[in-house]
Amino acid sequence: MSIRSSAALILICGLTALSLAQAPPEPPKPGPEHKKLEQFVGTWRVEGEIKPNDYMPAGKSVSTLTYTLGPGGFFVEWRGEGEKYPTTRGIVAYDSQAKLYTQFYASSTGLVGGGTATVDGNTWTWTLEDKWFGQAFKGRTTVTAKSASQFTSRYEYLDPNGTYVTLAEGTATRVAP
Repeated sequence: MSIRSSAALILICGLTALSLAQAPPEPPKPGPEHKKLEQFVGTWRVEGEIKPNDYMPAGKSVSTLTYTLGPGGFFVEWRGEGEKYPTTRGIVAYDSQAKLYTQFYASSTGLVGGGTATVDGNTWTWTLEDKWFGQAFKGRTTVTAKSASQFTSRYEYLDPNGTYVTLAEGTATRVAP
């Protein structure tokens, strides 16, 4: 082997070793849109009213919602349960490509659904599609933060006439961080 070939081989090996020795790139960090999700982290007591409807009995309801920040800070996981509220689990994240918040959830009664949200100031407006025993429902949930420890919510479903009808309203109060 010539001196030139040996030098080239040593140089290639040295550059390869140097590139392998470099630290891996930093993992991505959550952006401001992801940080907005942190306002929900904690345990909330939700007192609400279910309006007369064809799907569940009307009346007062009390439930608990618990939100936890997922690994990396890019999403929150939530769990809801209560006397008239089936155990439900969901994940909420920010879709940076669509520039929308998105969520998926499933309940102990067979309900599965999901949707997307936009945020305007302190108001989150969710457009939802639910499926329950083979029947599809479209809905809308409006969540308005009143303070760091309270928010209101209203769930409406789209009736066959194309009108949103209020099914439930409530107020959530933070009971634990």
